[in-house]
Amino acid sequence: MDEQSKRIWHGAFLLTVAMFIVKILSVVYRIPYQNITGNTGFYVFQQVYPFYGIASAFAVAGFPVALSRLLSERSEGLLENERGTIIRSAFTAFIAAGLLLFFLLFFASAKIASWMGDPGLQLPIQATSLIYLTVPFVAVFRGIFQGFEQMKPTAFSQVAEQFVRVACIIGFSYYFISHGYNVYIAGAGASAGSVVGSLAGLLVLVLYFYRSGSRKKSWIVGAKPSRKIAFQLLSAGLLLSLSSMILLLFQLADAFTFVNLLRQNGVPLGEARSLKGIFDRAQPLLQLGTVIATSISLAAVPAVAAAKVRLDSARIQKICGISIKAVFIIGLAAAAGLAVIIEPVNRMLFESAEGSLEIAVLGISILTVSLFLVSTGLLQGMGYSTYPVMSVSAAFIVKVAGNLAMMPLWGPMGASFATVLASIAAAAINLVILERTTGFAAAEKFYGIRIGGAAAVMSLTAWLIKSGLDRVMTESRLAEAVISLAASAGGGVALFVALTTANVLKVEELVRIPKLQKLQHMLKRWKERRS
Repeated sequence: MDEQSKRIWHGAFLLTVAMFIVKILSVVYRIPYQNITGNTGFYVFQQVYPFYGIASAFAVAGFPVALSRLLSERSEGLLENERGTIIRSAFTAFIAAGLLLFFLLFFASAKIASWMGDPGLQLPIQATSLIYLTVPFVAVFRGIFQGFEQMKPTAFSQVAEQFVRVACIIGFSYYFISHGYNVYIAGAGASAGSVVGSLAGLLVLVLYFYRSGSRKKSWIVGAKPSRKIAFQLLSAGLLLSLSSMILLLFQLADAFTFVNLLRQNGVPLGEARSLKGIFDRAQPLLQLGTVIATSISLAAVPAVAAAKVRLDSARIQKICGISIKAVFIIGLAAAAGLAVIIEPVNRMLFESAEGSLEIAVLGISILTVSLFLVSTGLLQGMGYSTYPVMSVSAAFIVKVAGNLAMMPLWGPMGASFATVLASIAAAAINLVILERTTGFAAAEKFYGIRIGGAAAVMSLTAWLIKSGLDRVMTESRLAEAVISLAASAGGGVALFVALTTANVLKVEELVRIPKLQKLQHMLKRWKERRS
């Protein structure tokens, strides 16, 4: 492997680790936030969260990748003034887009809040809009570094941003609630914490930029932006961002329809807000359930891209087949396991079992969203960035239509059904396209019945452990934690034994997934101990 390939793989690994840390932190902070502010406070936070999430997608998955691709594609023989033109065009385009979105959100906040059915959301929306003033700069700096295969600044800035953000969200919310302020003020404080986190990430990038010497800085001085390049960067960034927004778009649909539809059915605003807060308990669980799929997706992209450059279709088929099968097993296990232990998990994290059935149904989308995410990564690795956007767009339409059709009939459960149907649509479209472009299904046996049987064994084992401990332990959050963890561990062991016995997924196959080669050494040691 040459030095450039090593840098690419090392950079991809750094970004994967950083993304994993960011995802875990993104899941963890919501639990103390809900415990501090209650169901209604959590509702306020989740109502405005999609606006932050969209900005985050622009700053991580969209604009930096678009800029880095343009810089790397033209790196051979590219003059310094041409690099400067690309970077100045990026600054111009991203700042213009950021200012437009800031003004729209800030000055239309009252109207947006009324569309959501709750005028009290105006201040949290205004606070969230500030993030669009920092995102353009974060995106450009990350794009510059990534364009020259320097992934460390991006990785460190993401982790720094998330640590500061989480600390500020928890700290600000605790301060405001403990000093008698209402949940809307606390929500605005949490949104401001996200802005502080973004500034921390920007500071890390600026420090790296100025430590890089005068060469990069000289590119920008005196360069003139190009409208053509600016439009190219904006359109490419938007396409890349949209494909990573599937859960965000589902939340956005719920933000505008959930409370309004409940109120149209005669539910008072206070009760509707509480029901939305309970419904949103599913979000950290869904994000946690899709973390592994996201990691596999990030790791698989450079491997598939490298195989495509070499025109190695067999390698592409194998990577796609193993990645899809691994994510299918993990996603199915997570969805089934969550359904079994949702009540103790709900009480452990959120102090009550309210909304457990709706969350269990939503858990099905862990499987389908995971399949969508990994297939999106594989398609993007082969250069097919438009197809996942089509899938997301179709899924958003299904979600909105599903809410409108099913919530008047079944309330929050209707929203759960709509999310599951929408995620099925997105995954199905992606997988059909991936199969037609790669033929991965012919290269890998999936053993659907065996996998389903293994998941059933896992679920039964987890249920028996949960039921047994329920009888002997007194009701408390600590007891619920013990029950949840014991059932999860027992179910996980049962799943591994069942899959191994059924010869579904050999550990030797897993090492073909990028960055999982360490499993090969673990398997070798395990076999040596048995012999």
